[in-house]
Amino acid sequence: MTHIRLRLNRDGSEEIARFDLPDDPAESGISGTWEGASVSTALQYLQRKVDPSLAYVLSCRRGLCDLCAVRIDGKVETACTTPLRDGMLIEPTRASLQLRDTVVELSLVRRHRVA
Repeated sequence: MTHIRLRLNRDGSEEIARFDLPDDPAESGISGTWEGASVSTALQYLQRKVDPSLAYVLSCRRGLCDLCAVRIDGKVETACTTPLRDGMLIEPTRASLQLRDTVVELSLVRRHRVA
């Protein structure tokens, strides 16, 4: 069993929230293991089982839409395709566009896609 601790910058400040995922996800109603799971799977678990106020975006779950983009250890990646690993820091893509937790204002992205 793999122990995974995530760090999450929820409000753009220097304060980092730390979350420990259970060693055995099956105990929490999640099938399989954390090995090979995506960051979005972990965010979904945290929102459903630990902190219902956690906000994140999830759409296609295949890396096609880029709506779930977050900054992971300083690099912008899609949460649905990035493998989960111990100690990773998850932040919004741009603090200046942050609405809540990892959710950012998407109107500029939408306008660009329509044009």
